[in-house]
Amino acid sequence: YASNAFKFVSMIFQCTGGGILVPILINSIPVPLAQDAYPIAIVASFLIHNYFPIVREVMHLSPVFKAALIVMYEAMRASVVVKLTAAAGAAIAPSDFSFAVFGPIMCGAVAGCGGAFLPLNKGLDPIKTDGLNQPMISAAIAAAFYHLFVSTRLSNGVKDAPKKAQVLVAVFFIAYNL
Repeated sequence: YASNAFKFVSMIFQCTGGGILVPILINSIPVPLAQDAYPIAIVASFLIHNYFPIVREVMHLSPVFKAALIVMYEAMRASVVVKLTAAAGAAIAPSDFSFAVFGPIMCGAVAGCGGAFLPLNKGLDPIKTDGLNQPMISAAIAAAFYHLFVSTRLSNGVKDAPKKAQVLVAVFFIAYNL
């Protein structure tokens, strides 16, 4: 049986794993430290999960409520993947190509599923036996799409290309999980 303190700290790591790891990799401030709303949302979520478990039961009983939660979660995850992919693209200098290719894609993939590997003592255990799970695969695909779209001629002539690409990433995540 784990203590509430352990559960709370684990939840912080799992909710913001990519927002912790990627900024550290690109020499920036981790998201939970830079955005005051994140810790507030995490505390509220922890309290709901811990003291009002009936909300989880309602989610399993109501397809409409479950779909609404999936849409909100995946829209937020798309925002995280896009923002941290773009930040990595701006922070990592190009080497062999006209723009950094693999670094931003890897950072975006970690941004979308980094919590699976935290706390760091878990290492690669989450992928040891079953390989990459669905959120890991979808984050990698989305980061690759977004980065290659906005960094190449594919986006030439597209008005507000980064915003439109973010909407497509969100739609992809939502469709992939519904």
